[in-house]
Amino acid sequence: MPELEGNFLATENFYHTSKFFGLHSKSFLSDLMVAGEKFCHGDWSKIKKKYSSFNEGELLLFCFSSAYIIALLHDTLKMPLEHKRINVVNQIHGVPVDWALGAFIVQTTMNRTEYSDSSVSYLNSYDSSGLAPIFLITIVVVFTAFSILRWRRPQLKTIYDMEKGRYIITRVSR
Repeated sequence: MPELEGNFLATENFYHTSKFFGLHSKSFLSDLMVAGEKFCHGDWSKIKKKYSSFNEGELLLFCFSSAYIIALLHDTLKMPLEHKRINVVNQIHGVPVDWALGAFIVQTTMNRTEYSDSSVSYLNSYDSSGLAPIFLITIVVVFTAFSILRWRRPQLKTIYDMEKGRYIITRVSR
């Protein structure tokens, strides 16, 4: 696997886990490893009392998440524990960032010929003119599918037969 280059934005689970442990963006992996080990190996009765606003399942997820992040970034992607190029965020210029937006950004930067190494400057300069035809086609397809499904759905009339004590459902012609 080639060595990873550039700065990295860690969002979603990375952000929520680092916020839970009170971590800062820099030297994130080493601090997360220490905090996660201390938390996961702690006395769970004391942990539940300390974090009473969280249920046990959520606390277990933070324990799992700390181990998962270390396994993914350090063990699998070979990032050093003192990696200084990871920025843990949930917003960029006031815009909430989640995994779907992150995937979109990665895809668009891979398709661009000019690449800026600055952390997130490409968000301000993205040209979205190519999205209009895709958006229009999507609307036409959704409208067509909706129309076909509505047309194919049978029109039914329900009547309650008081003598027989049951409902009678009949098809109504269009």
